[in-house]
Amino acid sequence: MKKEALLSLSLRTKTIVGVALIAAILFLILITTVFKLLNDLVDTSVDTSAQTATNLFVSTAKNAFLSYDLASLEADATEILSNPNISYVRVLDNNNNVYVEKGEPEALNHPFQLDSDVMSATDGIYDTAADIKVGETLYGRVEIGLDVDSINQSVNRVRTWTLTLAAIELALIALCSFLLGSYLMSQLKQLRAGARHLGAAVKDKNYQDISVKVRGKDELSELAEAFNQLVELLKDENIHRERVEGELKELNSLLEVKVKQRTSLLNQKNFQLEEANKDLKEAQVQLLQAEKMASVGQLAAGVAHEINNPIGFVNSNMHTLSEYVATYQMIFQQLNDVLLKDTDTHQDEAIKQLRNIIQQQDMEFINSDISELITDSKDGLIRVAEIVKGLKLFSRVDSDEMQSYNLNDCVRTTLAMVNNQLKYICSVETHLGSIPHIMMNMGKISQVVTNLLINAGQAIESTGAQGTITITTRELDGYIELSVQDTGCGIEPSHLDKLFNPFFTTKPEGQGTGLGLSISFGIAQEHGGTLHASSKDGEGSCFTLCLPIHNPLDDNAEDSFQDDSL
Repeated sequence: MKKEALLSLSLRTKTIVGVALIAAILFLILITTVFKLLNDLVDTSVDTSAQTATNLFVSTAKNAFLSYDLASLEADATEILSNPNISYVRVLDNNNNVYVEKGEPEALNHPFQLDSDVMSATDGIYDTAADIKVGETLYGRVEIGLDVDSINQSVNRVRTWTLTLAAIELALIALCSFLLGSYLMSQLKQLRAGARHLGAAVKDKNYQDISVKVRGKDELSELAEAFNQLVELLKDENIHRERVEGELKELNSLLEVKVKQRTSLLNQKNFQLEEANKDLKEAQVQLLQAEKMASVGQLAAGVAHEINNPIGFVNSNMHTLSEYVATYQMIFQQLNDVLLKDTDTHQDEAIKQLRNIIQQQDMEFINSDISELITDSKDGLIRVAEIVKGLKLFSRVDSDEMQSYNLNDCVRTTLAMVNNQLKYICSVETHLGSIPHIMMNMGKISQVVTNLLINAGQAIESTGAQGTITITTRELDGYIELSVQDTGCGIEPSHLDKLFNPFFTTKPEGQGTGLGLSISFGIAQEHGGTLHASSKDGEGSCFTLCLPIHNPLDDNAEDSFQDDSL
């Protein structure tokens, strides 16, 4: 409410009140400072006089006090009281026994209280004291009282005159503020009237006969001139606006026609763009399929060999097992004949024949060999199943399905497919860390790992020496990191920034499409990850695939983990 009342005041009232308030604050500060300086001056003067008188009396009366010469003390006390400003003097020993006491009776009857400044001497007597010492030994003290009534009266007169002068100055300042506010308002009233007319003119768009008289050369006169210039400018702007509005109406009619034409053209371009996007997607699928077929072609011979080996010894084992089964069938038939004989003679004869059959066969060897044959056959079939599983996962490269997998499983499955192609040219070391499942397309990631392993093997093979491929997985800063490092021929520094460009290859013509690393780079980006390479020419290369644990590109994927059972 106070703020609203202050805002509702006129400018003249605000000017008068503001100037008077500023002057009052300045006078208050000035008066406070003067009073403080006056008090400090009085306190310093009185304290200095009191200390001087006390010290002088102590030095004069010390010998008489120490010799217990009371007559001399009386004479010294009478002499110091000749100073009209001293009201009393008292000499005491350590036990507060009074030796000499002279002065005004009223002052002597008042209890002694050591004063620190004149304001604290409310009884009009400034009490001070000094010790009587010889060396560090205290023998007594002297108490003296100074009359400060006359000083207080002088100070009060000064304060009264100061406050009176300040009040007169404030009244004069208020009068000057009133006259200044009235003068300023006489100029501002004209500007206010002109502004009101201008507001009405803006609504009616009529700026005729709106001006303010200019009087003087002060800032208000400059403001009046600026107001008149503003009116002229508004007149010109109104004419210009009317002309522009007419032109704008014409342009709007033309623009509507152009918008219809551009809309039709834009629809055609959008249709062409959609068709181009379809063609691009089909081309991407075809490139992906071509690279997959190229990888399959590289893996075909090795995979066939990997499958034929276990199938061959499983087939041999099955042939041997069929012979063992025929032996067990013959023994079982003979055992059945023993059980069917109805006389002891016939039964003994059948048992004798059964023993002859068993003795003719090495049953102990057959029994132990059966377990080994079955175990070897199981291992071979598991090996075939792993290779088939890898091929089935690899065949999903065209699918966009994202599921929860462990990258270590992907590495193991891919190694099973490319093992035959790598085992004759290098050794493979794996350092698979403890990593969580992540959402990924198993088929596409398998293609990336396959490309990296085949490229590493070819780089080692080109050196003509037995090398090593080191595969490492680990969790780092919210990512799963897979690195494939080889001891091959390395990559020239000038080729590093071109490795992931489509159709770029350093292999001889006919041995590479130049799409493997480019497609692998795109698959990494599809998963929200990265693929980068580092190499030293002649010392080997390292390709690193980073996949996010929480894929920002797959926020709508299912949160539940689903293990692939293939």
